[in-house]
Amino acid sequence: HQLRVIICNKCDKEKLMFRPCLYMLPHIYREDDVEEITRKMILILHKRALRHSVPSGICHYCTTRHFSVTERHLLKLIASGYHLSETAALLSLSEEQTKSLRRSIMRKLHVKTEQQFLKYIRVNLHFLLSK
Repeated sequence: HQLRVIICNKCDKEKLMFRPCLYMLPHIYREDDVEEITRKMILILHKRALRHSVPSGICHYCTTRHFSVTERHLLKLIASGYHLSETAALLSLSEEQTKSLRRSIMRKLHVKTEQQFLKYIRVNLHFLLSK
């Protein structure tokens, strides 16, 4: 069994947010000092011993890599509980543009109704809410 750890700059973690198969892996930052790296490695090895691994099949949900930057922002805001009108204002878009973006996301996720969309986010994209 291999142990996988992401080593990156702190600013790179945001880029991994829409790749849950990577985002859910332990991270060590290049900016970390030796004590912090040691602490993280001990924690990582302890979790491995407890078999806390990335859920099987999570890569199926990496479909967000096909989203535009604006679609990703919209998805994160919706996952955070913002209403469509609020997301439109936060993204400086009209409500029609925001609805169009939402439809595009729903198409890419292969969901047909608003209820299915929200359930999909809650069940499969909960990683958007962490940090």
